[in-house]
Order: sequence, then C-alpha cells, then structure tokens
Amino acid sequence: MIAFVAPLLLCASAAISTPSADAARLAIDGRPDEPAWAEAQVFRDFVVTEPYTLAAPSHPTEARLLATPQGIAIAFRASQPAAAPRLRERTPRDADIPGDRVNVFIDFNGDRKVAYNFTIGLSGAMQDSTWTNEVFYSPDWDGEWQAAVAEDADGWTAEFLLPWSIAPMAGSDAPRRTIAVLFDRVLGATGERSASAPASFTRPRFVSDFPRVEIDQHQAAVLDLFPYATVAHDLIDGGNEAKAGLDLFWKPSGDFQLTAALNPDFGQVEADELVVNFDAVEVFFSDKRPFFTENQSLFDLRTPDEGQLVYTRRIGGPRDDQPGRAADIDAALKVSGSARGFNWGTLAALESDHADDLGSLFVAQRVVRPGETLSLGWIGTWTDRPFLAREALVNAVDLTWRPGPTVLLAAQAIGSDITSPDGGRDGRGAWVRLDLTPSATWRHQLEASHFGAGLDFNDMGFQRRASLNEVEWTTVRQQSGFAEGHWLRGIQWYAELQYRTNDRGDRLPVMLIPELGLQHADGASTEIGLFIESPGFNDLISRGNGLLRVGSGLSAYLEHETARRGDWVFGFTVNPYESVFDDRGLYLDAEARWFPAETFNLAAEASWLRSDAWLLWRGGRRFGAFERTQADLELDANWFPADGHELRLKMQWLAIDTADPRGFDLGVDARLRASAAPVEPFSINNFGVQLRYRWTLAPQSDLYAVYSRGGFSERSGDPRGIDDLFQDAFSLRDADQFLVKLRYRL
Repeated sequence: MIAFVAPLLLCASAAISTPSADAARLAIDGRPDEPAWAEAQVFRDFVVTEPYTLAAPSHPTEARLLATPQGIAIAFRASQPAAAPRLRERTPRDADIPGDRVNVFIDFNGDRKVAYNFTIGLSGAMQDSTWTNEVFYSPDWDGEWQAAVAEDADGWTAEFLLPWSIAPMAGSDAPRRTIAVLFDRVLGATGERSASAPASFTRPRFVSDFPRVEIDQHQAAVLDLFPYATVAHDLIDGGNEAKAGLDLFWKPSGDFQLTAALNPDFGQVEADELVVNFDAVEVFFSDKRPFFTENQSLFDLRTPDEGQLVYTRRIGGPRDDQPGRAADIDAALKVSGSARGFNWGTLAALESDHADDLGSLFVAQRVVRPGETLSLGWIGTWTDRPFLAREALVNAVDLTWRPGPTVLLAAQAIGSDITSPDGGRDGRGAWVRLDLTPSATWRHQLEASHFGAGLDFNDMGFQRRASLNEVEWTTVRQQSGFAEGHWLRGIQWYAELQYRTNDRGDRLPVMLIPELGLQHADGASTEIGLFIESPGFNDLISRGNGLLRVGSGLSAYLEHETARRGDWVFGFTVNPYESVFDDRGLYLDAEARWFPAETFNLAAEASWLRSDAWLLWRGGRRFGAFERTQADLELDANWFPADGHELRLKMQWLAIDTADPRGFDLGVDARLRASAAPVEPFSINNFGVQLRYRWTLAPQSDLYAVYSRGGFSERSGDPRGIDDLFQDAFSLRDADQFLVKLRYRL
C-alpha cells in the first residue's frame, strides 16, 4: 500500500495578539465616515453583468478598499433615490437574500484557486460562500466577519471587515500582498447586477477576471475554543441523551491553520430535504457541519457528472455494520498551510469503534502549486473500513492552464485501488475541459471524460457512476442592447450536446438540450427548454443485471418567476415529458413567497406529478411499470423578533401512490417482455417538520432549541390515494425529539 506521509509544517511559536487601537481602527456601523476611509482605494466604474451587457447600471455604486490592522475593510455607497424600491427582507444566516444587497469577492492569494464571497443585504442579513476552480460555488463555508448597513434619503451604505485570520493566506509575513477582488451590487426589485469589473459567475473565467490590487498586510493570530453541549429528549420513548465536545481552531498565521475536534459536534440542526430515491444513483447532500466547512475549499475538487473527490457527508454517515444508523466520530483533524510556493492540507477523521473493526478511518491530503498561467495539484484519499475488510486508495492530479484571456483549460487524471475480500479492483479515469470566451456575447465549452469500469472513489468521495465515456459541447449566446422601455433586458440562448458510451462500447442515449432564458426589464424571468434523447441503452437501471434498450425521449419545460409585486413573488413550472421508457407524464410546480414585514417571510411550494408507466427495478432482471401520482409540499416560515434571534418553521411532505402495476422481465436481447409474475402497487408517505429557535449570543456562539418530528411509511398492495396519504401524514411519528444545543466561542 502506498504510504501516506503528511507534510505537517511545525510552527515554532506564534503570539496571540490583538490589533492596536490606532487611527485606522474602524467602527463597523455601516457608516464609513472615519478619516481613515480617505486613504482607501476607490472603485467607481461599475458595469452591468447580469444580464452581461457591460452597460452603465441603473444607479451608481462606489466601493472602497482599505487594509487596517483589524483586517481588510470594504465600504459601499449605493445610490438609490426614494423613487426606486428598496427591499429589506430579513433572511436566516447563509440563506439566499432576495432584496437589495452588495457582495465582496476576494481571492486572498491572487492565485485563482479559491475566492471567498461575503454578502450583506439592505436588511442586514448576511451570507458567505466559496468559489473554487473558477465557477464551482459552495454555500457551506462559514467565516467570522463583520458587516453593517445604514440608509439615508439618497441611498444606503455598507461596511465590511474581514479579519486577517479569516482564510489561509500564503506569504502572510510580507509587508504587502496582492489580492484579486471584485465588488458587485444587486437591485432586489429588478435583479440587475453590476460589478466593479466585467466578471460574472456565468462565464468560465469568473475568478480569473477579478482585478489584482496591492494592499498593506498585517499580522494576525487566532486561537479559538468552541465547547458545545447538547441535550436531547425523545418524546416517543421518554429517553434523554446528553453529549459534549470541543472544537479548536488555531491560526498562528495565514501560512498555517489547524482545526481539531474531540467528540465533535456533528449533529445537524439544519433539516435535509425529504427525498425518496428509486434511482441507481444516490442523492447528493450538502454539509453544514462546522468542522467540515472550515477551510474546506482546498479539498473541493469536482469532476464531470457532478462528482466530488472528497464528500464529507461520508464521514459520520451510515455505519457499515448498521446502515440505518449514523456513525459517531471520536476525533477529527484538519491542517492547512503554504510553503515554498505550495499550498497543502491534510484532513483526517476517526469514527467510533474503529479499533473494534466497526467504525471507519478517513484521510485526505492535498498539495497545489498555483501559478499565473499554469496551476498543478495532487490529492490523495485513503479510507479504511474494517467491518467490510475494505481499503480504498484514490490519487488524482489536476491542472488548470490559462494561456490567454479568452482560453481556459482544466484537466484531471484519477486512479483508484480497492482492497476487499472479493479480490478488489483498480480503475482509472481522466477528463479535460476547454472553455473559450471569444467575446462578451459568445462562450463555448468542450468537455471529454473517461471513467473506467473499475474506477471507484465513492468510499470518501461522491461518484455517480463508473464506466462512462462522454463528449459534451456547449454554446451560449447572450443577447442584449434592447431599447429603453423594452420589456426585455436580456436573452440567453443555450445549446448542449452530449454523446456517451460505457466502457464496453454500448451507446447510451445521446442528449440534446436547447434552452432559452429571458430576463425581463421588471425583474421577472422566464426559461423555456427541451431535453431530447435518442434511442440507446440504459446500463444502470438493472443494477448490473443486463442492458436495457430504450427508445427516444422528449421533455419540455416552461419556468417563470414574476417580479416583486407588493409583498408577493410567484413562480411556476410546467414540464410535460415522454421518457425513454415510454412513460408519459406531466409535472407541475407552483411557488409563492410572501414578505408582509421586514422581519417575517413565508414561502410555500407545491408540486404534482402524474405519469402512466413509471418503470422500476424489482430485483434481478425483474421490472414493474406503474401509474404514478406524486405530490410534494413544502412550507418555510422565518421570523426575526429581535437582533440575534431567529424562529424558523420548516415542514415537508412527499407522497407517492401507484396503481395498475405490470410486470416485465429483461430479456437477453435487452428488451422488456411482459411477465406473469405478480407486481403489487405501493404507496409511500414521508413527512417532516422542524421548529427551530436560534439565539446568537455573540459571533459564532449560538443557542438552539429545536423540535423535530418525522415519519416514513411504505405500504404494498393497498393503493391509498394522495388525499388519504396527506391526512395520514400528520400521524407519522418515527422520530419525535426536542433538542437544546449550546456552542460557545471562548
């Protein structure tokens, strides 16, 4: 086995100090009126980037950038006369902000690898996220930073303060540093986005297009301890469970950062979406656990087909010995830093009972050599799963090449080696992506990928499938320049062509996707699209029991979201389809969002699906086709009674009812034939509700009180009807719990 050697760099010492209170010290109150702001760099030449017209924005914006001992400070002046609507709706921390807002995007190293996004709305709502590999967005990261807003008759102002310890920064001991930075602003009423440079996340070189600026640099060090305690009361059996642990964050400098956890708090207070999955591919879930969101962008490597080489939900996921239970974690460690032009990091986590051959051990290591034109990197992961007597080693090398301002080339080669009682296997894969942006109007992308039949990085990553050869071409044209008063602001024409085979040479359906996006002048949006699939083979649906020959498929959709009308926003989707399995159906979705007050909002969404021949695998080479009726309902209410206090209600219901079952067998000619074997109809009912109170005692210190209830039922041979399933949903009670959690920063 290839040895894992972590290049842990030892720091001799680092003093923990506080910034001096000098003339540059700022009060982050939303009013940039301190004398120090007169020395800031000023950015005034904003252009419209959504739609990507590069025209002058409706209202001017000015941004200022200032380096202080406290951190990097940014101030905005957003002109907005009284006649222009101002939207100030509050949202929970890290939720999408629908109203007026400003954004700061910073690549602290100026090396195009990771950009951090900081957002504040006119309401004071805050959100942060990361952008990796130019355009890969992740809302999971949470940082400690300050921001505030203030209003006047002519507009509003905002201030940000980003501490020097907020993210890894190479060369943190130098007196000056070069960063890449972009400022932008969104008008909530119309959706118009303007930015300080012609950079947009809809284009493939988003982070590379940030302008580089030079600023003074100051030293900072942080040592944070986060003890936590949870007490849960089970309302079904009356049992109580208490748990305590500790998270540690040590950042002696921007060149070295360490995160550790003992008996870590990996419990979720965020509710996952309800999902009932009958596909051969699992469902991807994001991760909001504090340990995994801290400095995780270094390990954020994506692959085509929506893959990830490090998928942190594997850690503390279903136990190998009891898949219905989540594994506990004893300890976890993450270190990252930079030295001699390299960025590096190591992640390790040990599940409980590993010594008893039950829990798993996860290790990942990453090294990157960023460059102005060429960046090279390597990642290795190793997973030990003793209960299955399985070890998985994955290595991948990646590169990003920017030969000119209109060309971007990214590539990756992956290898996996699995040791298991069945003899194990190894596999190889590679992909390459070429992006061309010849003008502001056109952009093109060519992507080719090969995943060998033996490639498997699912032990610590997320891989939708192996045995795939795919070539994909995408062209996008942005049309703008409409006359003033026209009902349109922009049109986007999109076309994508996919050609796919598996490793045996079986041709999978070819897919053509033409789409049209309309951006209305009043802020509404409309999308129209087709998904056209050719005849071919499906090699996944039988779970390895043979190919299924499928016919052509056609799906059309229309999506529309209205502009803000008073306190309301509405949206709907209509999606008729005929699948490659000769299943004809109709999907409808309607959504309403209500903002009756700045401190309260409510969103409701309902969808309905009806199809006549839903094909499902029933084991071996057996299949069943069913008439299906499916209903989904979601309600999300948020109330902010005072600063630092949030009360959220989230309810979800999903139900499926089937009828008229027909049995089929898969023949050796890859065709389905009617079978006399009995196939029973079934129904599924899934319900969940969470009422969560959050009190932010101080930055990164929260008290939660959470009530959660949910249940799942599946019945065969007894069609219920959607109405009956809805009535039964409120009686489902597989879990019923009240939890109190305190996490406090010392």
